[in-house]
Amino acid sequence: MKGLVMGWFGKKKEWDLQKSDANKNKLRALFNGVMEDGDSWNIIYGFSEDISTTGYVIVRKTTYTYASLIIGYRESDMSLVVIETTPELDACGEPTLYTRDAIKKTKITMGAYVLYKQGGMMAGYTSFSAQEGNDDKYLAYIYQPEEMKRFNEFFKGYGKK
Repeated sequence: MKGLVMGWFGKKKEWDLQKSDANKNKLRALFNGVMEDGDSWNIIYGFSEDISTTGYVIVRKTTYTYASLIIGYRESDMSLVVIETTPELDACGEPTLYTRDAIKKTKITMGAYVLYKQGGMMAGYTSFSAQEGNDDKYLAYIYQPEEMKRFNEFFKGYGKK
């Protein structure tokens, strides 16, 4: 089954919804494998991006490194969890839980969701991005417009104390 989405300049992107749904099922299985009560959480696919620049005498080289993430969120206790995974969605790391009490503030900047942690200037922050659709060039193939709409609503409330 294919889905058409209007893109830039009237071009339509055709999404393979079966492939996307299969990857969403993989996300859920990975998430439930590491999170207790996994089905009580909503999940989206996200990513983080690390940009490094190396300067040579004449040439500058910029390198982009992407990490695939499973972002879980639950409104009942206003918690958010981030789990690193592979673009193939065949393994994942340990979850990092962010309770609302541990967050000083949140913001969305240049398409990235940023969580500033409590604890003063050196406490740090966590940043990640998520989109309605990703192709499989660097990330997992996911089409998630409804999930993103719900996550954006959650994140707006998550940032309020």
